[in-house]
Amino acid sequence: MIGFNLQQTKRHFTEALAETFPQREAEQLMRILLEDLFGIDLKRQLMEPDLRIDEGQHHQLEEAVGRLMKGEPVQYVTGVARFGDLLIKVSPDVLIPRPETEELVQKICAALPKEKPLRIWDIGTGSGCIAIALAKHFVNAEVVGFDVSAAALQMAHENAENNGVKVIFVQDDVLNPKSAYFSQPVDLIVSNPPYVCDSERATMESNVLDWEPQTALFVPDADPLRFYRKILELANLQLTPIGQIWFEINERMGEEMLQLCHELGFAEAEVILDYAERTRFVRII
Repeated sequence: MIGFNLQQTKRHFTEALAETFPQREAEQLMRILLEDLFGIDLKRQLMEPDLRIDEGQHHQLEEAVGRLMKGEPVQYVTGVARFGDLLIKVSPDVLIPRPETEELVQKICAALPKEKPLRIWDIGTGSGCIAIALAKHFVNAEVVGFDVSAAALQMAHENAENNGVKVIFVQDDVLNPKSAYFSQPVDLIVSNPPYVCDSERATMESNVLDWEPQTALFVPDADPLRFYRKILELANLQLTPIGQIWFEINERMGEEMLQLCHELGFAEAEVILDYAERTRFVRII
């Protein structure tokens, strides 16, 4: 097998993956491995079937396929995830960016003037994908990303540098905030905090439960809106008159989120559906 061309290599490893995954998913995983490990994009995969795969690449694919077949997410195997036009470095220290979160950023960028100077908070920044995407779009903004995890912030720093943007990253716990940045006026607050209830664990896929950071996913059933409540309390003190708040939420919590917003004095709150028509975002103005 060593020294075979691209077409033969794809066939060999796709057949191996198809022992664990449906055929179409196996083919998609193989395309991702070739692009994110070796930079061989789909166009080259189609146009250059005789491209040589050397011994080192073969061993790398063999290891990657073995990890996939044990349930590890492909983004952790390759070490990167795509988020819009960004390439985001990921590891089990951070959540893998989701399409819904990419959609949240798209909606924010469409709703606000691109050139306007803003101070932006991204609370629970993780890999930094939201903060970096917003900094890239809002060129005059000061973007601050907060997270409780030092390991996540180290990765977020690397991602900002790799994607050529400046973001201020701060280690702090929004449930017990101490940073001076939380005492400054803010024009845009964005957060995709932990929102999956503990009782929902049984419905989740093992590749999420076994690999992704639990503290970034789950909240107690007794207080599922704890992060949103605290962020809204901070917003009551620091959000400017022109300010907006955007949240990604648990699709089961739309009504509860609107009630919380109203209780804390935010009358102009709306639930927004995602592309799959699920209750996924809340916008507060």
